[in-house]
Amino acid sequence: MVGEADAAELKQEERKFVRLPTFLERGFLDLKYGVIARRICCLCGTCAAFCDKINVQNGGGGEKEPRFIEEYDTVCGLCYAFCPRTFLPLSEIERRIFGEEWKRAEDGILGAYRSFYAVRSKREDIVKGAQDGGAVTSLLAYALDEGLIEPCVITTSEHWKPITKVARTYEDLKKGAGTKYTLYPSVLGVREAIKNGCEAIGFVGLPCQIQGVRKVQTAEQPYDVGITKVKLLIGLFCMENFTGALLDLVGERCGDRSLEGVRKFEIRDKDLLVYTEDREAKRRIPLEELKSYVGEGCLVCMDYTAELADISVGSVGSEQGWSTVFARTELGEGVVRGAVEKGYIEVMDLEKAGLESIRRLSKRKKKSGMQRST
Repeated sequence: MVGEADAAELKQEERKFVRLPTFLERGFLDLKYGVIARRICCLCGTCAAFCDKINVQNGGGGEKEPRFIEEYDTVCGLCYAFCPRTFLPLSEIERRIFGEEWKRAEDGILGAYRSFYAVRSKREDIVKGAQDGGAVTSLLAYALDEGLIEPCVITTSEHWKPITKVARTYEDLKKGAGTKYTLYPSVLGVREAIKNGCEAIGFVGLPCQIQGVRKVQTAEQPYDVGITKVKLLIGLFCMENFTGALLDLVGERCGDRSLEGVRKFEIRDKDLLVYTEDREAKRRIPLEELKSYVGEGCLVCMDYTAELADISVGSVGSEQGWSTVFARTELGEGVVRGAVEKGYIEVMDLEKAGLESIRRLSKRKKKSGMQRST
């Protein structure tokens, strides 16, 4: 017999997880026709990361997509349940992450957060190769040094073609600095880290990738997929991302198909800027010309600031050379404060105009995503 106190405790424990009543009623074919064929797959890699029967391969149009690699679909439900594009019970996931008493800030445009700052790394070697203020690399360096995570799954690149890396050292982290503007299933790196026996994994990803990992963390499921080993999620602001064909276009415009001379990509205002090693802008490409390169799955996304991350980081809102950082969870806030105290980063207040610019972009993305998804 279970006593009243025990029953209450069990009920409270059950509420931590998202209910998935159709968990065992869906298979890869449902994912294929409901998400991939509809061209709303965001290529986060969550389905393939937690199911050995799925690989991310080139599809009929040449772009990568999840594909079933065995003849028999067991209809276990994992891929369909974990995909952030099948359904996203946002309020339930938020309650699980932020607690019973969480409240969205103001009108909910920026999601839940505890604090926000303009942040810059205090380490010159990080700033030298950073996209903006070097906040992500410095926060990860602090978490790694303090033993909060080991390792961290980051996205680095070879000739600007993104690949995941399980970063275990400070030098590994620095290799992942800089934004990659092409789609890649980065959650696959989480699978690699889990299979390698890592027990405290950090992960840096785009909003859609953070959504996928959070669905896995909060889903009530009959399988142990190792998700409890993922401890810290850092999300990146993202308005949209591009297909791999973007790199071919940049190579043509710059007269350097190998992109070996490119040091950095950056989106500022209405342009994609391409910088060379001498830090001079080599080419300015209007975003208007890149519409056909935007990933189709990005068009239905409504999350600009990675609202489900422990820490969210972006460039908008802060002056050049600084990063905007939202600490959303207690863990995230602890990491930011600890990094300040130990001298990894410096912070200053975010100006009201900067916060309004973030709100404006976030509101625009929510409106656009809502219109395209209905």
